[in-house]
Amino acid sequence: MAYIQEKWNQLTGFSKNETLRQELFQQLASRHTSPNRFYHTLQQVANVFLLCEANMAKIENPMAVGLAILYHRVVYDTFKDDNAQASAQLAEVHLQLLKIKSTITQKVTALVSTGIDSNNGGLTDYENDVKYFVDFDLAILGAPWNEYEKYSLLIRKEFRQYPDDLYKPGRKNALQKLHDKTNIYLTSHFQQQYGAQARQNIFREIQLLS
Repeated sequence: MAYIQEKWNQLTGFSKNETLRQELFQQLASRHTSPNRFYHTLQQVANVFLLCEANMAKIENPMAVGLAILYHRVVYDTFKDDNAQASAQLAEVHLQLLKIKSTITQKVTALVSTGIDSNNGGLTDYENDVKYFVDFDLAILGAPWNEYEKYSLLIRKEFRQYPDDLYKPGRKNALQKLHDKTNIYLTSHFQQQYGAQARQNIFREIQLLS
């Protein structure tokens, strides 16, 4: 929590309204620590920030990417399929309250709205940042198997309302789409570092779901 709050304070330090800043942070923290979350928690946000810090030299707009990390999946309801849009809308409301520049807000909401299946060819002037943003989120796929297995079990808990005969085919289909991609990651850096392990992990989980 302290690490995430430090990041929030750094990214919103331009605002002199300390009360508002802390109220908005508490809203973020509350959502990321809700009982329905097991993988998509503040720990996952922290892990993405660490990856971002390690690759900061490659990021063109660190402020937009940092804020997007905080708001990515801030709305997370496994009963719904509009979480990305809802998260982007909440980000827009918060950033407008903080009176951040509209150009930054637009980039943040675009990043938050970005998903795994984004069309690479349709990315705009912040294409590089979108690619790294997606790869930060997908880095867990290329972790050692014991870490990946924990991740997959936590994802299952987040979808615990679905019985196996519904969850397994859906999860398997999503994993198969990833596995069938020529490159699982959008950047050459992440593909080289994590691609082979990610493909092995995904294939192994697919077999376990069969």
